[in-house]
Amino acid sequence: MFTKKRYDGTYIKNLHFFNQIMPYLMPKRSDAVIYFEHEFDITKTLAFIRKKRNESEGIKISLFYVILYSGLRTLIHRPKLNRFVSGYRYYQRNRLSFNFVAKREMTDDGEEINVTKSFSPYLSFEGFCKTLDDYIASLKNGETTGTEKINAIVARLPRSFIKFFVGLIRFLDYHNALPKAAIDSLPFFSSVFFTNVGSIGMDAPFHHNYEIGTCGFFCAIGKIKKKNILQHDGTIKTRDKLKFRVTFDDRITDGIYCARALEMMRDYVENPEKLELPAEITEEQLKELGLAAKELS
Repeated sequence: MFTKKRYDGTYIKNLHFFNQIMPYLMPKRSDAVIYFEHEFDITKTLAFIRKKRNESEGIKISLFYVILYSGLRTLIHRPKLNRFVSGYRYYQRNRLSFNFVAKREMTDDGEEINVTKSFSPYLSFEGFCKTLDDYIASLKNGETTGTEKINAIVARLPRSFIKFFVGLIRFLDYHNALPKAAIDSLPFFSSVFFTNVGSIGMDAPFHHNYEIGTCGFFCAIGKIKKKNILQHDGTIKTRDKLKFRVTFDDRITDGIYCARALEMMRDYVENPEKLELPAEITEEQLKELGLAAKELS
């Protein structure tokens, strides 16, 4: 307690003075919010998915998984995106983790589950899909997550106790004293939140970030739309498109770095054959990523 050391990240020294002062100028994520919007052309991507489904028997391949894996590859090569601000200090997160909500049943009343999972940077595309699908299947089959257990207990408490409990989480997190079990189980300590509202026929919103925890990215995936695009030769081609919107904590790194990272991610999504190539990670990149040893296997 009252130290710069954290279980989930490494304190970043020697930052530019302006970066160091930004959390004092903008203490909340909502103070530093920036919105990005991209339109992905997924015509090739859908063809790639159909091809992989025929080749990869027993492994679920979906557009959502392609987008998630593209995000993972982007984080590997743009490690500053995996930073966070806590207690007015900057840290490099020591895991590559995503959070999203899944339904146990695809009905209006289907129970929602928070899926929080970290991934090795060395996972292949098919390995990523299988790892994630197996984990989601275990949750849908009744395995309870840490988040659900905590929520079930806290929700039964009187309002004053719930308020105290949330305040205690904030206090312990600020002072780098939040227990490992809480950081591992709560969704607010992920690298990125994703919401796939396109799967229920909605377009992507600009989602809010949470003021609790350390996650500074919220990505929303919209529904697929057919669009007629005028070509250079005057002809018109119909393409499959979707909106991808990002809510970003500008204190983490500058907007140019983030915008270029999103261009990298768009390139992965639109050219998914690149995802089948092994991730080329240099020793310097691995050092900059700052991942814990257990996250590399």
